[in-house]
Amino acid sequence: MLNRLSLPTLALLAALSGGCGSKSGGAPRISGGGATFVDPIMQKWSGEYKKAKNVEIDYVSKGSGYGITNVTSKNLDFGCSDAPMNAKEVEAAKAAGGEVVHVPVTVGAVAVVYNLPAAKNLTLTGEVLADIYLRKIVKWNDPAILKLNPAADAAALNADITPVARAESSGTSSIFTEYLSKRSPEFAKAVGASKSPKWPAAGVLGKEGNDGVAGHVKDAAGTIGYVELAYAKKNNIPFATLLNKAGKPVTPDAAGVTAAVEAAMKVKQEKEPYSLHPLAFSFTDADGDAAYPIVGASYAMLFKKQPKEKGEVIVAFLKWVAGDGQKFAAELDYAPLPADLTKKAEELLGTVTFE
Repeated sequence: MLNRLSLPTLALLAALSGGCGSKSGGAPRISGGGATFVDPIMQKWSGEYKKAKNVEIDYVSKGSGYGITNVTSKNLDFGCSDAPMNAKEVEAAKAAGGEVVHVPVTVGAVAVVYNLPAAKNLTLTGEVLADIYLRKIVKWNDPAILKLNPAADAAALNADITPVARAESSGTSSIFTEYLSKRSPEFAKAVGASKSPKWPAAGVLGKEGNDGVAGHVKDAAGTIGYVELAYAKKNNIPFATLLNKAGKPVTPDAAGVTAAVEAAMKVKQEKEPYSLHPLAFSFTDADGDAAYPIVGASYAMLFKKQPKEKGEVIVAFLKWVAGDGQKFAAELDYAPLPADLTKKAEELLGTVTFE
């Protein structure tokens, strides 16, 4: 398990042990933090790497915005984000320490979870989800929902919908809102793709972290939310079947994630922030009958110029994550990186320099 420590505590420990990556005073120690999307598998990687290499990985799970901010300010050795740095964030990082590389470490599905005892198997579309989060659809027995679920009991579904979203800057929110923006021009104009979306003034409830959204949806009838798949399964929360771009019903499983990733990697990334980074891809609303439509990656971010001793430890860990570490993906409800992406990630890490 990861050591969930505050940054001041981490700094104190680093100082006592001779600094991050120090070979004196105990096991080498590096600090990471950011996306909650990647946290379940990061915990696994941390434990396995400690056993294999005797290196401590401290990961603080507080959202993608936290990862970007704290790697830029050098409070973390590496940050994780499900949304690549935008142009403004790239410039801030350059001013603080130079170029930041984005290394894909995992891919997975964002599940649409709900608490609706009267409907155990729910089918939705991106357009309907957009209208729910725009507060245009406010009842579970709305005609648009009933049309997709003809076997549902309209009377039993006569309940208010409470949409739940992430309260903090979140890559999961970026993935979800990017998908809704692709399916709904109105949503794209009113909210858009963002780590910190501005939801309608009333009716969308904010909760911290994937675990906060999952926990609230699990406990509150009538709610709907979006979480990384592992959080849905861990909490035993029902998740919706979605009609994908091809009009096919799909669920958030590894096969659907892989299909989306393979399709998206064939498309040239011409829009920011993906166009700013060689291994960043938009995996949402991908082509193909089997593609699940809400798929994202988590990227590890680190400065391209690293202090020699510490940097070598960080790069070795991330190369292991992108390679051997992928064997743990399936058991934690992620999809392993395609072999070609693993190779490119390892090559990108090979461009990091040590001073």
